Amino acid sequence: MPTPLTPLPPTLEATPFSIAEAQAAGIGRKRLARMDLTRPFAGVRTTIAPEDTRGRCSAYRPKMADGEFFSHVTAAVLHGMWLPLELETRGTLDVSVVRPARAPRDRGVIGHHLVRRPRLVVSREGFRLADPVETWCQLATLLHPRELIVAGESLLARGRPRVDEMRARLLDAASDQDRPFTRRLHTAAPALRPGSRSPGETLLRLLLVDAGLPEPEINAAVTDASGRFLGEGDLVFRSRRVVVEYEGDYHRIDKRQWRKDVLRYERMQDAGYRVVRVTVEDLRDRPAETVARVRAALASR
Repeated sequence: MPTPLTPLPPTLEATPFSIAEAQAAGIGRKRLARMDLTRPFAGVRTTIAPEDTRGRCSAYRPKMADGEFFSHVTAAVLHGMWLPLELETRGTLDVSVVRPARAPRDRGVIGHHLVRRPRLVVSREGFRLADPVETWCQLATLLHPRELIVAGESLLARGRPRVDEMRARLLDAASDQDRPFTRRLHTAAPALRPGSRSPGETLLRLLLVDAGLPEPEINAAVTDASGRFLGEGDLVFRSRRVVVEYEGDYHRIDKRQWRKDVLRYERMQDAGYRVVRVTVEDLRDRPAETVARVRAALASR
């Protein structure tokens, strides 16, 4: 019969732990080698294998050296920034240090050396990670300008606090000539606008503006002739009385949202607005046709 498993102390059952912590609690190496424990990183054990970035960060935390912090894509995920799916779901962690410290080397970890800067590191939910502005600048090494604008606008999204201060900080950081991929930052920063609710809204606005259409208001209030509030429009061309709506999947899946949208669109149309609805397929597969539809709507007013 297999040898019964020695129970772990409650403090080790609930969270990832280092081998040193286990030995201090009286757990021997044979117990640490049993198959009920996973080994996400060298010198770390956990009873539950991490499934996402936050879980992997929690698993790495017991072995983080003084001066190490999460950065780049990992910090962006922890900050809730909008990223391409392949980066958001990748299985590796970005861990940085400031020279002369040595960058970590571990399975599932990308180590980085960074220049010391003011406000480089912040603490959030128990994690040490790069400040959001620094994180955005670090992403310039990985993202193309349009993707970088999307990531930056997630820090200025509807509901984020102090967006004017954040935008000023992003512009200031992008003006620093002593950063990697500074040209990419210079290109992206002036295009950042506050108020977007999703990556799709940002990409749709960029598509239209890059095609030479006027810059719209973002998630702006739409009213009738008497000033009655009719709802918010994703992209509002007020002088032409045209509203462009980006239809994300939640508009289709959430029945309550779908019903609200139908009523909102009818009210806007009754008040004399033209509503152009754009889906993710329109944006991804038919960009030229999408621009033509919006252009035609503006020309008709």
